Amino acid sequence: MRRPIRALEALALAGLLTAVTPAGAHAADGTFVYHTGQGTERHTLTDPLDGRCYPVGEATGVTGNETGHDAYLYDTEGCRGAAAYFPSRWYGYETFRSVMFVSRCADRTPVVRARTGFS
Repeated sequence: MRRPIRALEALALAGLLTAVTPAGAHAADGTFVYHTGQGTERHTLTDPLDGRCYPVGEATGVTGNETGHDAYLYDTEGCRGAAAYFPSRWYGYETFRSVMFVSRCADRTPVVRARTGFS
């Protein structure tokens, strides 16, 4: 009888730890579209991870954030220095070298889960 109880205790503990452990990086569902080669070559980032820096080379041209998360566009490859805010569901003509996605709070304030390079 002790073995089934131990198994149930282990399952209950695993469920409790899963419920209280903070979630890791969340994916920004959707696609981020950008262009390189002076706007001639189309590229996409599908379901990019929240808080991860994505180097994109020398992006120039129409850019679309078709994800559910806001983005910051950096003029450096390592997501450091000044960044331009690029909201979810937004399109524009942009020039940048790396991008990082961030989720939002209920009040739509961006939540940064990783170092962004802001001082």
